[in-house]
Amino acid sequence: MVRLTDGDDDESPADSDSILESQLNRRNYLKLGALAASTALSAGVASAASGPEERFGIQWDRVVNAVDDLGMDPNGNEPIDNQLDSAYESGTLIEFPPGEYLATETQYWNDDVSRFGMVGTGSSHKDVQFVFPSGNNGEKYRFLEITSGDHHVLKNFSIQQTDDSTTTADIWMINDDGGLIEDVEWLGRTPTDNDARRQLLAYDCSSVDGVNVARRVYMREGSEIPGYPDGVAGIRVQGGSVGEIRLVDCHIEQRGSSSFRATHTRGVLRVEGGLFKNNDNTNMRISAGDHPEKTSWIKGATVIMDADNLNEHAHDGDSLDSPEGLRIDSTGNGYAGVLIEDCDFIFKSCPTSRGVVSSPTWGGHGGFTLRNCRIQNDTSVQTIHADSIDTDTADKPWGVNLENVSITGSARSQPSGAAVCIDNDRNGSTVQNSCIHFPNGDVDGVLVNDATSCEIVDSNINVSGQATVFSGADVDTSNITSGDSCPLPSADGSTGGDSSSTDSTTDSTTDSTTDSTTDSTTDSTTDSTTEPLPNEIRLVGTGTTTQYEFTVTDSLQASGGTIEEWDDIESGTATGWITTEGVEDAYTFSGDVDSFSFLEGESEVYVNGEQVTESTVTDATTDSSTDSSTDGSTDSTTDSTTDSTTDLSHELRLVGTGTQTQYEFTVSEALEASGDTIEQWDTIDGTSASGWITTEGVEDTFDFAGSVTSFGFVEGEAEIYVDGEQVTESTVTDATTDSSTTDSTDSSTDSTTDSTDSQNELRLVGTGVETQYDVAVSGTLEASGDTVEQWDDVSESSATGWVTTEGVEDAYTFTGTITSLSFLQGEAEVYVNGTRVDPAVFSLPNTLVVEGDGTETTYDFMVSGDILNDPLVGPTESADSLTNGKAQGSVTDDVDAFRFSGDIKKMDLVGDAALTFEDNDG
Repeated sequence: MVRLTDGDDDESPADSDSILESQLNRRNYLKLGALAASTALSAGVASAASGPEERFGIQWDRVVNAVDDLGMDPNGNEPIDNQLDSAYESGTLIEFPPGEYLATETQYWNDDVSRFGMVGTGSSHKDVQFVFPSGNNGEKYRFLEITSGDHHVLKNFSIQQTDDSTTTADIWMINDDGGLIEDVEWLGRTPTDNDARRQLLAYDCSSVDGVNVARRVYMREGSEIPGYPDGVAGIRVQGGSVGEIRLVDCHIEQRGSSSFRATHTRGVLRVEGGLFKNNDNTNMRISAGDHPEKTSWIKGATVIMDADNLNEHAHDGDSLDSPEGLRIDSTGNGYAGVLIEDCDFIFKSCPTSRGVVSSPTWGGHGGFTLRNCRIQNDTSVQTIHADSIDTDTADKPWGVNLENVSITGSARSQPSGAAVCIDNDRNGSTVQNSCIHFPNGDVDGVLVNDATSCEIVDSNINVSGQATVFSGADVDTSNITSGDSCPLPSADGSTGGDSSSTDSTTDSTTDSTTDSTTDSTTDSTTDSTTEPLPNEIRLVGTGTTTQYEFTVTDSLQASGGTIEEWDDIESGTATGWITTEGVEDAYTFSGDVDSFSFLEGESEVYVNGEQVTESTVTDATTDSSTDSSTDGSTDSTTDSTTDSTTDLSHELRLVGTGTQTQYEFTVSEALEASGDTIEQWDTIDGTSASGWITTEGVEDTFDFAGSVTSFGFVEGEAEIYVDGEQVTESTVTDATTDSSTTDSTDSSTDSTTDSTDSQNELRLVGTGVETQYDVAVSGTLEASGDTVEQWDDVSESSATGWVTTEGVEDAYTFTGTITSLSFLQGEAEVYVNGTRVDPAVFSLPNTLVVEGDGTETTYDFMVSGDILNDPLVGPTESADSLTNGKAQGSVTDDVDAFRFSGDIKKMDLVGDAALTFEDNDG
């Protein structure tokens, strides 16, 4: 595809009309013309349609009238579904005269169509409205699902949701390049996600070099506001998007969730202008993306939060729950470098919120830049919070850069104590040429905690508290004044007047490393390799500031990295704070919970996965833990030595992957521990065993006779090996049956055929993040066991579902290949036939297989796009490598297989292996 920009993040926002007109180069035009020549509308329509015409910078083969040529009903009485589907082909522009058009069925379009348009001819985009059955017949209705092709135009019409709180329709459009959604509005009230999908517009770009534009998209007539996570977002750019999505001059207001979200896109989102007002959860949610040449940015946009003054479309009782201004968040992907420039943020009234601008630790994002922005904060919400960096996840640089940023307002306090809070490991952060004016209450200017190589220079900090506060930080300061006024934002995005100020003395300091806090360390730190104790307690925030305290009868330790510096563990007692909705503090312990209380506020409490109350938490482990520990210790010492003459000829090994995992299994004859791999929290009871394993590479090993009759992960997941062969949770019981050894010599024959014709297993494992997935296969698909809940939707060859809790999974068996897998929200771990895979592989259209013939063959090839191992054939060996579009390795009597995008640029094959490939993207 054609490159449209040079990827310079400082480029001025180009006019999107020019972008679209430049996208149809000669190569694409010839390709599209050939495709159009091979297809045609029905004879009647073709004769009525006009000839080739150019509109919107695109050459159309035919322009047809929806009413006169296609026979659609403009009065909203008869469905248009069949006529619309029949007209969908390359080179066709459908013009809709003013009227109402009834759609009752989803249009599923995945035919690689190029140059298709639906355009209203009215003087206003409200003159043409698509309408739907009231309540969508009880379905979460999708109007258009366009998952391939390029240069699709949706323009000058509206989606009528009505005001009944159940009727809605969303659109999902994926284009390689040249997509345009312009002057389109969602009218009426948007329901909750009980009656609607998670967003109104899902918009993706499937080519790295592609650019798709949404200009003047409006969503402003209100919605149900149930609080996170049940609200419906405006626009979502998903993980499968690898190119550029550009939003231009959009107005999104009073959504039940984020106005737009692009947190785990592998491409970029670029936002030009627009108004984002009074949206719950977040008004803007973005990451830098992972594009090889571009970075996401937002330029010239305005955010307004005035929760006390919702617009005229609000219903009685509507209120925002926890709205933020801008959240910089990569959903744990570690992206870094997003730019926010020339934007205005106005917070007049707001309930509980993370902040006007925030980058939470759990979002896993690296550094970001605010440049030439103006922030007015008249609330007690934190103004800017760059939370502690996740150094294991986030890409560098980690620092936050404020360049020519103005912060004003009547706020009297800040949650962190300062207008700007820069937290742990945000090394290299800078504040320069900026202005902070908070004259009321007791508000400090800039707080820096435990970060190095930071700088505050050439800035005016006129606040009621201290200009700068540093705790364990290395910060250089120079030319700090406190007597100048600061520019105010305005609702139209232009610079307003100045804030008033009172002159005071100049403050200039250097190398201030004073620690203003007391380091309160306890024995709460534990070795990262410590195995979990047998019981778990989790406290999950509900959005209310909460302090808790509890004591256990035996041992207690923190679980994972959930415990912050203000939480305390001493002996068997823990005290801590939790506030943010969905964020949790987790502990593992042995014995029972002896006492538990909330000193302030409240949160959800879970013991061993079951939700309990403050009054019943102490009963949650009584009896069950006592019985299991007593019986387990007695039986394990007795039964494991019984019948020592039994031939324990099989071995079962469970190898930790870094995820806290509890397992249990039973064998048919005899079972005992192998070596000293079993710890005190693991038990053997006759022919059954249960235990815990977490640390990557650490293993629990058992010898047994007979076969494995049952196996399950109670929590988490680990690698499983039976007699040295890796198996999956669903196939471990087959590993020692007679059939498993039959025809073993044929295992390498026709492996590529067997992988698609036989049953395969797909598992999606929760990571603690609320996640919605969508998967489709070329054969059949069915749920495995009872892992799929009532909110998951499974058809013959596809499934849509939710998975959230860490270690809990949705599992499926399927035939054929996985044709698509995407996360509509959040992320989860993906396993195919027991091997963890990158879900991005399923968006790669082409395949290449190297099949050995018994003698060694080496290969070295390079593609123009991305390349990943094909999980349906099996993992490559450790000596094989995949980097930057290149694959190198060797085969002897095995098979290496890959999926890739783009074209093969280089191929070296030395040996007699068979090479096959399929080019599915032209």
